[in-house]
Amino acid sequence: MDRHERKPKKDNTSEIDPDLETHIRSLGLSGVEDYISWCVQHGFSRRTDKHWRFRLKELAYAHRAMADARLAQKKKELRKPEKIIERIFHGELDENDVTQPHLKAVCRAYKSAQESRRTRCALHDLLQHVSACSDLVGSQRVIAQYGGQPGNTFVDGLLALARHSRNWVRPVSDWKPQTHNTRRQFSSLARHLFAEWPVPSFMDSVWFLGNGRAAAQQQDWFLHIGRGQNIRTAGLPLPYTKRMAHFFMQAPDDLTVEAALRWGQIRALGGSERLVRAILGTWLGTSFAHNDFWVTVIQFFIANPMLDLAQVGPILDYINHQRFESQNVFVAPGIVERRGPEQPNFTMKGRTPASLLRQVETWHRTLARVQQPLAEWPPSGIPAFEFIEGAEKSGNLKIWTITELLSTKALVAEGRKMKHCVATYAHSCAIGACSIWTMEVESFEGRSKILTIEVQTATKLICQARGKCNMLPGDKHRNLLRRWADQAALQLANYV
Repeated sequence: MDRHERKPKKDNTSEIDPDLETHIRSLGLSGVEDYISWCVQHGFSRRTDKHWRFRLKELAYAHRAMADARLAQKKKELRKPEKIIERIFHGELDENDVTQPHLKAVCRAYKSAQESRRTRCALHDLLQHVSACSDLVGSQRVIAQYGGQPGNTFVDGLLALARHSRNWVRPVSDWKPQTHNTRRQFSSLARHLFAEWPVPSFMDSVWFLGNGRAAAQQQDWFLHIGRGQNIRTAGLPLPYTKRMAHFFMQAPDDLTVEAALRWGQIRALGGSERLVRAILGTWLGTSFAHNDFWVTVIQFFIANPMLDLAQVGPILDYINHQRFESQNVFVAPGIVERRGPEQPNFTMKGRTPASLLRQVETWHRTLARVQQPLAEWPPSGIPAFEFIEGAEKSGNLKIWTITELLSTKALVAEGRKMKHCVATYAHSCAIGACSIWTMEVESFEGRSKILTIEVQTATKLICQARGKCNMLPGDKHRNLLRRWADQAALQLANYV
């Protein structure tokens, strides 16, 4: 080749420089041709081999343009929500095209409603009407006990109402809210659509359970009462008397339906409201398995009104462990065998509060001594907590912390220190059903344990908090729990 002959120019598009490829992706573009077109459209050079400063200018321009577009979209969504909902309904917008959380929730609701054209159209009618006259198109959590589980937003509640549109007794267009409170607005709407007879306020919780079997069953109970029928004939998970049904209908507004069923049962048997609240703070509050046996336990509590209600939870844990839970037994070094309950025929006959509390205390001490199968589990993902109170110069510095316990060994040590049965939660922690946390405080006097805390994994609900010897938390400790709940997006049960 003649040394004066020019070499052909290298094709810049044949091999993409990795830095260029990264730059193109950061602009949200698909390739070199798309990038060149974008540069021409927005007044930048069409060259691809640019200095990093020029690429930085392009990136800043793109981000500013995207931010302006999102701001314009947000203003449009807030100014004309009905038109945005209409476009979502017709498939012109999806979850990636809207900015507001409640409109993203609307997109998900329409997607879920594809199962039925009737449901989808009913949902559309609901959304269009309530968005014009109420505050019910929202994505905030509604029922504290359900925490962050799917279905617990007002948009999800509207979807649940739409799924039962065949049972509407009045057109949605005739409904008008009489209050600015969103919970009361939803309550009014549900009764407008379904109820010809009074329905207790706590029954509203059935519309925020999602789309599972339990949700469908409890929603049928709402319709059943709304038609003027007795809750006793609704197919309940436990036998109900007329007196129980009477107390059920008068249950407090802050309960879920399952908790209200237990409320009606215990109040009809003669239990006080304080006793019911103590039982609702345990797993027995919403579990109805082995009902005939647990009724005898409830009757024991009713017959002994002077029993410290702080002991209700520990006693229930002890009885359940003795009668129903399988046991880990070491049959040889390193070999664990799973056997049946220690006392499968456990009854309440002849038991006194003093003897039962002695058995509970002995069980706690046994748990602290018995070798437990060693296990560890990954963190739940919930952030820990730290709160600094006072000041070092003043001599009143206190550092409050809430940290997760991640092994059987840690639970056993916690139970020994706090004199309770938290070691029995190892299996539940290992399978991810719950997480156990410890609240401690450190000062110039040293470090002290204050509370052991249980958080339900599915609902992100702080459902239990106990001090030494199962003492209930004081006001200061509850305030710290509320701070943690706010920071970690948890819910604090009102009975804790």
